[in-house]
Amino acid sequence: MKRIGRWARVVLATLALSALATLLALPALAQDVTQTTVPASGTTVATAQIEPAVPVVPAPETPATPDWTYRFMIPTALVLAALVVLLTSIRYFTNVVRKRYRIVEE
Repeated sequence: MKRIGRWARVVLATLALSALATLLALPALAQDVTQTTVPASGTTVATAQIEPAVPVVPAPETPATPDWTYRFMIPTALVLAALVVLLTSIRYFTNVVRKRYRIVEE
């Protein structure tokens, strides 16, 4: 390939990339920008006045219902844990404590 053909491809690629960058930057350049002055510092701040084409009204929030795991599994697990603690303490008393003391007949 000749040197002129390579340079032509480089120039065309550069033009294509610059055209693409310009097209991507056009929406940002088309915004209305107003200058406002902040009285405390005296500097100017650029703010964009962007208004939506169609106003969006937020839907009323409905309270979220708890998941079934929160509604059923957690109370069930708490009841089972209390039952296990209760049965373990009764079993300990009947097996260990009762064997320590004997009734002496008079």
